[in-house]
Amino acid sequence: MDCLRAAGLVLEPLTVAHADAMFDVLSDPALYRHLDYGPPPSVDHVRGVYAQLERRASPDASEAWLNWIVCLDGHGPIGFVQATLVADRTAWVAYVLGSAHWGHGHARAATGAMIEHLMTSHGITTFLAVVENANARSISLLRTLSFERATAAAAAPHRLSETELLYQRRGGPDDNRALRLDQTGRMP
Repeated sequence: MDCLRAAGLVLEPLTVAHADAMFDVLSDPALYRHLDYGPPPSVDHVRGVYAQLERRASPDASEAWLNWIVCLDGHGPIGFVQATLVADRTAWVAYVLGSAHWGHGHARAATGAMIEHLMTSHGITTFLAVVENANARSISLLRTLSFERATAAAAAPHRLSETELLYQRRGGPDDNRALRLDQTGRMP
């Protein structure tokens, strides 16, 4: 799995060795306002989860699990981005950054770099993301990355809760309109 770079960030393939530093990031209660789970109970719990994710595939091998730890270049982790690759060149994407790093363009740069990598290296043409309808910051990020809200018919098979929305982005390697970022992580 490749290490990725974007706008002063390094995206390192997730390993169990990241667990201790990520436990501190993931202990931030602000992260869970729009998530359906809470902070990890212990660093050992994070190590166990990361041991599974480090395999890069679901137990039945039907999905590829690609996870990167997002680091400020020369510094420690500030969060993660992840993609679950499924059939038909589709990937479910997600991202979590520590609240101290919100509003700096890091989530946009890291998620954009991951999407570009998935298009060019894995041939992914459809990206899906689930977001809570009250999470305006995340919805804005998805829109910036050219995601659109899925129709009710498109969302129906995914069994979302009443408060979740499905966003999707379609396009292949030649369709990176929202991924051309300048050196600061902003779109020109």
